[in-house]
Amino acid sequence: MAVLDTLTDDQIISLCHDPATTILSVPQCSNKVVRITDRVAVKFGHFVTAQEFRNQQVAQRRLDANIVNVPTAYRFLQKDDIGYIVMDYVDGDTLDLVSAKNVVKELGMVLGYIHQQKGTKPGSLGGGPVSGVLWPEHEEVEFLETDDLQLWLNQRSPSSVHKLDLSRYALCMCHLDFNPRNIILDGSRIYLIDWSAAGYFPRFFEHILYQFLPQDLSFFNLLSPFLAPLSNEELESAKIVVGTLRHSQFHVFPGAKVSQRACLGA
Repeated sequence: MAVLDTLTDDQIISLCHDPATTILSVPQCSNKVVRITDRVAVKFGHFVTAQEFRNQQVAQRRLDANIVNVPTAYRFLQKDDIGYIVMDYVDGDTLDLVSAKNVVKELGMVLGYIHQQKGTKPGSLGGGPVSGVLWPEHEEVEFLETDDLQLWLNQRSPSSVHKLDLSRYALCMCHLDFNPRNIILDGSRIYLIDWSAAGYFPRFFEHILYQFLPQDLSFFNLLSPFLAPLSNEELESAKIVVGTLRHSQFHVFPGAKVSQRACLGA
């Protein structure tokens, strides 16, 4: 984008903190999104990471814009422990639960299409530690091999009887924060933002997410009839995964790597 060629990193950061800059995010968000030019937006905050930047790039590259659009991420900056993602500004309307009802069938098709994108290794789309509400805040979790996800979950399971076998499930692209706040409608074009938690996982991970986001459960109940139903095997595995993830959020596994978030005292 030509306008970005004329802006230095320091100029972009300065614009982000300029009181005259238009703020797009709601006040309660820990990260901010601002519009620094007619066509450029920046997301920034202590927990905006290079991993999120790479996730967004992978999603934008892999997904068909005729089905779902991902704002192009151009640059990642970091200064004083604050990360900045420079991306396209999307001029549209952010959905809420009421407006989502009008396009819920299309949203189900979008999420189903995303799940059709397969991966070969679990974890973040662009590599690096996973992020999001499913994972313990005190631990940095990264999967380097195909079997690492299964091993990580089985090691942290509160049950010595129920062990997971995830080898039967394909690794699918999952957004893992699919809710109206992250969906922008520009005419008939659907834009999906906030790819910080996205990764390759069995598709039932997208379903269990809403057990950790009760504020979005009403949206999932609206959406779920338009998603492919889970098999009995997937439902059983999902139940075990939920129990393990809840357990892992309150118990520190010996030898686990401490996360940046824990180090910052978030």
